[in-house]
This record gives sequence, C-alpha cells and structure tokens, in this order.
Amino acid sequence: MAYRRNIDVNPFNSITSILIGVLIFVALYWIASSIFKILSVAAPFLLVAALIINHNVVLNYGKWLFSLLKKNPLMGIGAVLLSIFGFPIISGFLLVKALLYRRVNKMKKEYENKTYGEYTEYEEIKDEPEIRLELPNFEQPKKNKRDDYDQFFE
Repeated sequence: MAYRRNIDVNPFNSITSILIGVLIFVALYWIASSIFKILSVAAPFLLVAALIINHNVVLNYGKWLFSLLKKNPLMGIGAVLLSIFGFPIISGFLLVKALLYRRVNKMKKEYENKTYGEYTEYEEIKDEPEIRLELPNFEQPKKNKRDDYDQFFE
C-alpha cells in the first residue's frame, strides 16, 4: 500500500523567507556602508598613526605595489586602483599591521631580555700606573750544609 502524504503548500511561507533574506542583505549592506563611511573619515588619521607607529609597514606596502607594477603591469595597475578606491580599508589594514609588528617586537625584546639578560651600564676607569711596594731586603739565614733534611737527598 502506498502512503500518500498530504502536503499543504502555503505560498506565504516562500514569500516571507524571501523577504527575510532581502532584509538580512539590506541590513548587511547598511552595516558595511556605515563602516566604510566611518573608515573614509578616519583614513588619513589611521595612515598617519601607522606611519608614526612603524613607518616601514607603509614603505613596504609601497615597495610591494611598485614591484608588482614591474613584474606584472596589469596586476600592478589593478592593485594600485584597488588601493586608491579601498584607501580607507588599506589604511586600517596598515594600522593593524603596524600595531601587530610593534607588539611582536615588544615580545621579542622581552624574550631576549629573559634569555640573554639586560646590558648593564658601566664606566671605564682610566688605567693608573702600578704602585709597586718595595720590601726591605732581609738576610737569608745561612744554611748549614748538614741539615737533617738535606741528608735525605744525598
């Protein structure tokens, strides 16, 4: 015997799920655009902060773009354009990278201090001439040729 399931197809279930999906995507778009607007206002300050914390991060990023332009011009142009349009995101990325490098360097220095110890400051002392003590000459007692001890070696 075959069982037949009675399925109620409600058209409002699919419409509500589609509306909820659209609302979720609209909310995600609104959140992302708000974050991008905040980052676009703060981007110059973030870049300056990254330069202050560790200027090598920004220089290395510029060197990477330049080397990419040399190796593969098409990818290099694309990376430069993405860097220009994504400047707020790139500046935030560079700030986070500079902060992480600073943290790693601090941890590295702490490890080296624990492992090898800290250098101590010292002061060099000028060499002074040696002071020689002159002792008076004492006369050696005259030895008898026939001491008891000497006879053992004869």
